[in-house]
Amino acid sequence: MANTEKLGDLKDNVEKENAKKQTTADKLGSVQGEKGKLAAWYAKNKKIIDIIFFAVIIVILLAIVYYQWLAPKWNNDASQNAQPSIAQVVQNSTLSTDTATLKAALEGDDENEGFLSVMESYDHPGIKTARAAKFSLKYYAALCYLNLGQEDEALETLLKMKKRDNYLWYEAQMLIGDLYDDQDDVDNAKKYFEKAAKGETDFVAPIALWKLGMLCEREGDWDGAFENYAEIQNEYPERYNQMGVAKYYERAKIKAGK
Repeated sequence: MANTEKLGDLKDNVEKENAKKQTTADKLGSVQGEKGKLAAWYAKNKKIIDIIFFAVIIVILLAIVYYQWLAPKWNNDASQNAQPSIAQVVQNSTLSTDTATLKAALEGDDENEGFLSVMESYDHPGIKTARAAKFSLKYYAALCYLNLGQEDEALETLLKMKKRDNYLWYEAQMLIGDLYDDQDDVDNAKKYFEKAAKGETDFVAPIALWKLGMLCEREGDWDGAFENYAEIQNEYPERYNQMGVAKYYERAKIKAGK
């Protein structure tokens, strides 16, 4: 009886082992089948796959060529072409007020390309080229418009300057604030003065904060005015003294009941 039971157990174990082997074989067969399907699919679509692969490689290579060689070259060319116009309007760190000079710098003359022409030359469809140069050119073009009394054109040009961690961008935001202030658009004036103040530069930020303080005064917001003047005192103490902000600070302090 015991032998019979042992033989039965042995038979069960053999059957279980055979079942495991069959399951493994089925899985392997399934994997092989999938591999076969994949191979057949690749063989059928090989030409398309190869075309896509080589197209991606070409795009990557073109991007490398563009960003490593072409973009820097175009940026340098644009800067060089604009230098004569910049030299025309900016002398001894002062912008010219001569109408003929400003127009020549903006639109060009027989000798030099103007800011507008240089920007257009490097404004290739679908490609962002000479970004740094065009950024500066927009700023100088806007200054020319301002000194020519064309404030709408100046505002439109300044608003096209995309944000960069550059002092010119923060100066541009302050100019935009001034233009909106001239239009009695207080909300937008504040908005752009606040952007300028975030530049944290010793030149732009204190002036922007002072302008914000003055706007607050005009609206009777003496707490806001005091806070802006106090920020100049705390963050830019040297400029606080140079700009004579103390009298505004003291006045706002009294009015705000501080």
